[in-house]
Amino acid sequence: MPEGIDVARLGRLVRKKRAARNMSLRELADATKLKIPTISRVERGASKDLETPTLLALSKWLGKDWEEFQQKRPATIMKKGKPVEDTPDVVEVYLRADKNLDSATAHALSVLFRTAYEQIVGTLKKA
Repeated sequence: MPEGIDVARLGRLVRKKRAARNMSLRELADATKLKIPTISRVERGASKDLETPTLLALSKWLGKDWEEFQQKRPATIMKKGKPVEDTPDVVEVYLRADKNLDSATAHALSVLFRTAYEQIVGTLKKA
């Protein structure tokens, strides 16, 4: 499967177009030469292993280039000129930038999130 494909978006578009055309899964399967369960999984966003032929067939049916379904990488969060990569650090940056929060509240929420996050990650690593 091509890396970084937004299967949920692809599925929503397939379902929307199929519904607009009043097509059954069987009719779409016949049109794309795909299996009904495969199309159903894609539409539900339940498909984790989207194979290249499936992506290409559905993209073609939608009239879109498959590359439109590549997930965009989020912009790098910077703090003091350095990239922020740890989840608690990213959350802290967003909390501090939130105009609805004063600095004390942003700090308290950041500490709360960091503590919960580290506890959960620690528990998962032990399992």
